[in-house]
Amino acid sequence: MTRRRILLEMEVQRDLFAPGGSCYRKESSIVAQNIYHLVRWAMDDGIPVISTLLRVPFGRHGPLAGVPHCVDGTEGEHKLVKTLLPGRINLGLRNSTDLPPRLLSKYRQVIFEKRHTDIFAHSRIERLITEQIRHGVFVICGAGLAQGIFQAAIGLRSRGFYVICPTDAILRLGHPREAEAISKMAAKGVVFVPTARILATGHAHRIVPIRPHAPIRSTA
Repeated sequence: MTRRRILLEMEVQRDLFAPGGSCYRKESSIVAQNIYHLVRWAMDDGIPVISTLLRVPFGRHGPLAGVPHCVDGTEGEHKLVKTLLPGRINLGLRNSTDLPPRLLSKYRQVIFEKRHTDIFAHSRIERLITEQIRHGVFVICGAGLAQGIFQAAIGLRSRGFYVICPTDAILRLGHPREAEAISKMAAKGVVFVPTARILATGHAHRIVPIRPHAPIRSTA
């Protein structure tokens, strides 16, 4: 059975990955480079990209850190330009159940904006994943290991999808439950590999276990 590969790229925004951003860390630029490699891999191989952007209302801190980040109307909310593909569509913040058909066939990148970290709390993203993707292998990169990435990985596994997390393409923000999140994801069968392994293998489905719900430990 051929499993469709999907790159799920989450919260790759200036406040998290660009120097001067409110949540910028010393490893942000290295993680960003690995995300760029994955985006190029997806573009070269014709792999659809689903991207999410966090839009925090003015006056609030946001869910990923204790300082304001990705706030509406600020420079820090902007997506990194190198992660924008030609032939993309931005469906914005609208959290409704209507969804154009065959989105991933018509566009190389589908961008969703959201107020919260959980992709499955966004009706349009949930519909896209459950109705327009079958037998998928998701490669998840971005920011928010213990928040949005954890929620996405667990939600995808519970829906029967394979999930791969490139360890060096995920920005850790110092959340106290990061180790717990990794342990729970691994127990649910999420695969942890370096970005180079995905790029060298070429076909992400060769990395995943045969049984979609079989636990697997991190591999180097």
